[in-house]
Amino acid sequence: MRINLSLKLFAAFFLILAITVGAMALSRHLFAVNFKIYFNQIEKNKLERLAPKLKAAYQHHNTWADVASNAQYWQKLMHEDFNLHESPPPPLRNNFPSEKFHMQNDPAPPPAPIPGGPPMVLLSDAKLKPLIGNPGPDDNRQLVSIEVDGQVVGWLGLHRHEPFKSGPPAALLARNTRQFYLLGGAVIGLTGLIAFLFSRHLINPIQRLTRVTRELAQRNFAVRIASTTGDELGQLAKNFNIMAQTLEDYEKMRLQWLTDISHELRTPLSVLRGEIEAIQDGIREPTPQNLASLYAETLRLNKLVEDLHLLSMADSDRLQLSRQPVSPCRVIETIMETYRDRFERSQLEIEWEPGPDADRAYIQGDADRLAQVFTNLLDNALKYVKAPGQVRISGQADGQWLTVTFQDSGPGVPEDALPRLFDRLYRVDPSRNRDTGGSGLGLSICRNIIKNHEGRIWAEQSPLGGLAIGISLPLASQ
Repeated sequence: MRINLSLKLFAAFFLILAITVGAMALSRHLFAVNFKIYFNQIEKNKLERLAPKLKAAYQHHNTWADVASNAQYWQKLMHEDFNLHESPPPPLRNNFPSEKFHMQNDPAPPPAPIPGGPPMVLLSDAKLKPLIGNPGPDDNRQLVSIEVDGQVVGWLGLHRHEPFKSGPPAALLARNTRQFYLLGGAVIGLTGLIAFLFSRHLINPIQRLTRVTRELAQRNFAVRIASTTGDELGQLAKNFNIMAQTLEDYEKMRLQWLTDISHELRTPLSVLRGEIEAIQDGIREPTPQNLASLYAETLRLNKLVEDLHLLSMADSDRLQLSRQPVSPCRVIETIMETYRDRFERSQLEIEWEPGPDADRAYIQGDADRLAQVFTNLLDNALKYVKAPGQVRISGQADGQWLTVTFQDSGPGVPEDALPRLFDRLYRVDPSRNRDTGGSGLGLSICRNIIKNHEGRIWAEQSPLGGLAIGISLPLASQ
């Protein structure tokens, strides 16, 4: 059975409410119990005050007979210690047979009963034989002993008394009960209202998020959700919008990528197909020159496929690096020697300016992959820098990073195009276009290789008037 979130919230609220109401009910019960204990303790204290008087009466005659038969004396004791009038079951006697304990014949006026009804005072001998009052089965739970010379001669007790059956205590308990039910009903109603409003406050944005998530799953990347709160749900909505925007951008890039790749593959294939069909139709002869043109297009197509394969490996973290201590400056110097003649033929001046510690800077990296990066950058310089021109390479080490900068004399790149230079198949027109023979993947490949070396690469304007490419690589620990 599927339980939605709103029901879970209601259940959580009412579970808390049930615990609260239970605590209130327990508190009420404990109040009644403690009040009863307090009430009985007061009556026990009265018994303890009555015990010395009965002890003196017993010592005078060494018997309970006179006390049990003298109703006036017993009523006086009840009036003094319990503030009430009781008539014991035994027959009345007018006088107590002692001058010390002599009572007048006139009975005392009956006082008002104490709250909760009169407690029946019980008097028993040492063997718990009733002398005054008729104790029930539960009345001997609270007894006060009467001792003479260390010997128990009698017991005082009370009939088991329930203070909340009548009188002001019963009224107090009834009033407390009414207030408890009124307060409990109000708490239940208020909690239900709060639970309903709070659940709507939580559920509504979640339901909106669910709807737009379904739309996003159906490739509607333009969908967005309004963020109306500043809490975690509002932050979730903002994060969702960022994710949707990212997916929309990636979708646009994917479509553009497919379009560009199709175009890039179509161009050499169209040239190859046209050349081959011309040879088949006898329009062109299969001369070495024509075959060399076909071979050049084949190499161009193969280079594009290899670059795409390299990028796919980098994207899927399958680009393998043979890491070992390597000096990037040594790699640059080796590559420059192979390119020097080509730069001279292109009327381009190339300079290498290593810093004082750059030659001794080593990183943990793959020399072949680094050579691929530097070769791509020099190839770009040969393709795009106008003759006569200048290419300057510098290296600086600061103890933690080695920074290598490739600068050229132009033509430059617009400022707004610099962040996109490392995008796949991106070219800056008109100075840097497909006519130069590039695939538009070289800088993207450079970025992935440098990223796999835990470094960074960026583009900026060159002081020489063209483009500057900076590379930072972390130095190996000594």
